Amino acid sequence: MSFEDIKSPLPPRNTVSQPIGETNSSQEVVNPAGQPVYNEPLTRSESTTSEPVAEVSQPSKKFKPVKLLIILIVLAILGAGAYFFINKNGLGKEVTINYWGLWENEAIMSGLVADFEAKNPGIKINYKNNQKIDYRSRLKGRLQKDPEVEEVPDIFRIHSSWVTMFEDDLARVPDDVSKSIQLEEDFWDAYKTDLKVRGEFVGVPLMYDGLAMFYNKDLIESAGIAVPRSWWELKEAAEKLTVKDEAGNIKVAGVAMGTIDNVDHWSDVVGLMMKQNGVNPLVDSPENDTKIKDVLTFYSIFKKNSGVWDERLPSSTQFFASGKVGFYFGPSWRVFNIMEINPNLKFEISKMPQLPVLGEDGGSEDSGLTNINWSSYWFEGVSSHSKHQKEAWKFLEYLASKEGLEKFYTVAAQQRSFGEIYPRKSMAESLKANKMLLPFLESANSASSGYLSGYTHDDGVNDEMGRYFGNAINGIVLDNKNPEEVLPELRLGINQLVIKYKLK
Repeated sequence: MSFEDIKSPLPPRNTVSQPIGETNSSQEVVNPAGQPVYNEPLTRSESTTSEPVAEVSQPSKKFKPVKLLIILIVLAILGAGAYFFINKNGLGKEVTINYWGLWENEAIMSGLVADFEAKNPGIKINYKNNQKIDYRSRLKGRLQKDPEVEEVPDIFRIHSSWVTMFEDDLARVPDDVSKSIQLEEDFWDAYKTDLKVRGEFVGVPLMYDGLAMFYNKDLIESAGIAVPRSWWELKEAAEKLTVKDEAGNIKVAGVAMGTIDNVDHWSDVVGLMMKQNGVNPLVDSPENDTKIKDVLTFYSIFKKNSGVWDERLPSSTQFFASGKVGFYFGPSWRVFNIMEINPNLKFEISKMPQLPVLGEDGGSEDSGLTNINWSSYWFEGVSSHSKHQKEAWKFLEYLASKEGLEKFYTVAAQQRSFGEIYPRKSMAESLKANKMLLPFLESANSASSGYLSGYTHDDGVNDEMGRYFGNAINGIVLDNKNPEEVLPELRLGINQLVIKYKLK
């Protein structure tokens, strides 16, 4: 179904035929006194005599030059005052807001734009859906341009992990906007971790997404395996599910994990594991390096020891969609890819596995599991260089309102099976009936972003961090190196990125 076939429930964009402040050039100019001037007719008075009576003409009622001059001066002063008031308050002057979006096409945004413009006739929204390739570098460069010469975005969409790369370009969210939309109280806690700089929000999220575990329902049920809650349970389940032929080739993979080139979202998985293991990779310390080695070792086990996955298999998304993988990791938008490849696949989604939490005495008996999850989403920022920040924030205030988000979701759901996950806690209940979204909603408040987010196409901190960790994992699983051998180069690369992007 094409975008043109979508019937949007939103009103069409209104066309304003006569801008505020313009007058009708065909109007007649009235007399300065406000009324017509009459020339009184001459009269002849009656007389009892026969002598003719002299005719006396009465003078016409005309303004003296001094009075007329005073009136003109007063009108000029009033006109100048009105002009000053109108321009000072932005009345009669249409402001155009350039909005650079990503992922959402013009067909989805047009109804929201039209609705806002109808309520705010002095503001026009110029929405542009950008291509993902080189978007980060193109946006960064364009923000430095002269808006009088080139189109420079006032509002733009960036990834949650890009804050450090755009810190100087992001205007802080005004207090009145933050209070109006209840940004601090009603939005997921992940935003408080990711989108604040020195205690101030630098953007407004219109959606949420993270990482969850997809599983093949038929394979799990036929093997009598419960959905794993921990990584160790996942390892055991994957080994039971894996099927190989006589030559040792994998026919059914237990889990898509252990390599990098054919595992979609592998970097997100590794990033999550480090968070759960208490690793801050940005800090160069023996403790952090030891924990990084533990994560690299465990991730590599699924290829080197368990043999439930290898580098010769198709991409994890493609192989899972074909029904040949037990467990797979991805964000909510992968549901669309999988259903497009194989609409008949029976799969479900659960929260990500966690690490055991040791007992207070440090023994091996588990007292529970961690509750640490991974977020990877996009948000809207306003350029700190924009001359129209007030109008830009007004539009984002509308988009982030419950009314705006509901319309956003409704229109998007006409083009795919569901829209963007709501960023508001209070709106989550309306989505929980969708089992595909429930795991993401349940993990949102315990999630945060990191610098190993996949598929941001940023050619920046995520892609570069991914290359260093990818080289380390390939060194272990393909070149048979041990973690101690690959760690020095990995640490050197991380430290370089900390300096380059001022990571903290």
